[in-house]
Amino acid sequence: MEKKSLQFMKVVSFCGACIAFYIGAGFATMQEIIQYVASYGSKLWIVIAVNAAIYIYTDLSFATNGNRLKLKRGGDIYTHYCGKYIGNFFDYFSALFCYACFIVMCGGANATAAQQWGLPNGVGAVILTVFVIATVIFGLDGVIEALGKIGPIIVFFILVVSVISIFNGAGNFWENLKAVDTGKHEIVQVGNGNPFLSGASYAGFMLLWFASFLAEIGSKNRVKEVNIGMLFSAVFIMGTMVIASVALISHVDVTSQADIPALILANTISPALASIFAVIIFCGIYTTSVPLLWTSIGRIEKEGTKKYKLYTVVLGIIGCVIACFLPYRSLVNVLYGLNGYLGFILVAFMLVYDIRTRMSKKVKVAEEEVAPAVV
Repeated sequence: MEKKSLQFMKVVSFCGACIAFYIGAGFATMQEIIQYVASYGSKLWIVIAVNAAIYIYTDLSFATNGNRLKLKRGGDIYTHYCGKYIGNFFDYFSALFCYACFIVMCGGANATAAQQWGLPNGVGAVILTVFVIATVIFGLDGVIEALGKIGPIIVFFILVVSVISIFNGAGNFWENLKAVDTGKHEIVQVGNGNPFLSGASYAGFMLLWFASFLAEIGSKNRVKEVNIGMLFSAVFIMGTMVIASVALISHVDVTSQADIPALILANTISPALASIFAVIIFCGIYTTSVPLLWTSIGRIEKEGTKKYKLYTVVLGIIGCVIACFLPYRSLVNVLYGLNGYLGFILVAFMLVYDIRTRMSKKVKVAEEEVAPAVV
């Protein structure tokens, strides 16, 4: 009984870690949701379906292969999928991309602090960076522990704000949905009007986030527990995405041009709730920033060393400074969109690798069954 309880807690922890990693600045502020999903109006279900299918397949592949290959470093998974040269490209590129996304997280923290509390430029980014650096220094175990507990709490608050906003704006939803479909509101959009492309791009940039992270978690834990946790996370993430999209469309006249749409929704409910939700957004940004910086540092230095800690501090500070001088909304659109398409190319390599691996296993089993008969 105690063993089953421990296994269940590990599944919950992995689920929470995946949720927390996924829900970063873009998701928690809902800027990501409005650009990728809500902007497609009645076709938003296509975006979510494509995103969910890729998310589930790739994450199952990362964790399973990481465990099967007993990888010492999660980034090594790329060479198994793509070969030495292309694999090294993806390894280095994903580390660089994760670092760039860490800068986006700092920008999100900055925008949240400025919009909600009127704090000077840089304050939000500095606060976030201090907590992220302190967590990353403790390595992978510290990352999982921090993420596993905070993730479900963030989802709960996003759902509360979204559900109340849906009820408050229920009378405007269908009219606003038609307005979105006809392009009445100039919403910054990923995918150039193609929901399949938007879903692929969304999954693509998340793919580069999760590859090294889940491959290493899978290699160091029971793969069944990791995969079950990930599947539960998919249900919560995609479900929350649908509800948040409906809420955004119900109030599209005020959310379409906002840097932090989630705070706009919260303020329509209660200024006090908005202040609380701003803290929750900060938590969401923090939980994604931690593994992003961890992934970046892990590519250039082994975890736990003095250089690892030094690089964590130095690169954390550099990312914070850069974020203070770049516009947040533009960062989300350009960086996530372009890199999402490149990440989606990796899926083709993964499919070929997984099919070949499965076929070789079947051949090996067949040969073992035939061998005794030949003897």
